[in-house]
Amino acid sequence: MNGAQALCYLFFGSETLYMPSAVLSRKKSYTESLFNFRRIDPEPLTGKDFYGPLLLLRYTSVIVPTISYTISFAFVSVLMAIEIPQLMGQKFELNAQQIGLQFAGMIIGCVIGEQIGGPMSDFFMNRRAKVLAARPPPAYRLWSCYLGILTVIAGIVIFMVQLQNTEPLHWNVTPIVGVAIASFGLQIMTTVLITYMVDSNPSHSSSIGVGVEFVRQAWGFIGPFWFPNMFASLGLPGSAGLMVGIVLLCSMLPVAILQFRGLAVQK
Repeated sequence: MNGAQALCYLFFGSETLYMPSAVLSRKKSYTESLFNFRRIDPEPLTGKDFYGPLLLLRYTSVIVPTISYTISFAFVSVLMAIEIPQLMGQKFELNAQQIGLQFAGMIIGCVIGEQIGGPMSDFFMNRRAKVLAARPPPAYRLWSCYLGILTVIAGIVIFMVQLQNTEPLHWNVTPIVGVAIASFGLQIMTTVLITYMVDSNPSHSSSIGVGVEFVRQAWGFIGPFWFPNMFASLGLPGSAGLMVGIVLLCSMLPVAILQFRGLAVQK
């Protein structure tokens, strides 16, 4: 599947690199943009092109949303993907096919969240633009991020508590509903926070995603080493309480402070 996607991107995905100045002497046709296998940027690759995305983390408008997103990503995408086979597989004695079906909730939540996150954040921006008669600051987009954070919290609690309360060998769908709700919220956070970072640093749009990906994957890699110990020490409801506290402290509070600062500058 990944190989097929790579070929599709190669032949049907036009280059979208942001260039601050016009580099091409003329606009290429759609066919030329697909089959001209050359970089848009005329500058040669340098060593900084490989470590440069990490330097963007020194900006408040990048590192704060990255931390906020990374914490929630670890508890939703990583923890649930890793622990569904462990926790649900053992409790309900599910086979491989049945375990795979549990991930339908994650898929459904992400698909719905993607359809809502972008239009909702654009709605806030467009409504504010009409009031100001000008483009509002990127911080105004963060209003829609709170829905994502709150639904991440709700999904984590539902998943953990309902999984604890369900009798062994008596499967029910409620923990997976929690997975869907958490995935819905995480997808909203993904869209809103990355768009905010790009809006704040348009000249570095191609590098922001690389920097965010590095941080979230590094933290996500560490998580499975301590998730089982957390469950063993606190149990599932206690673990849910700990994760909710971490999300409030490390995801919601930084976004609120970032937004307050951004809107205060506007005033």
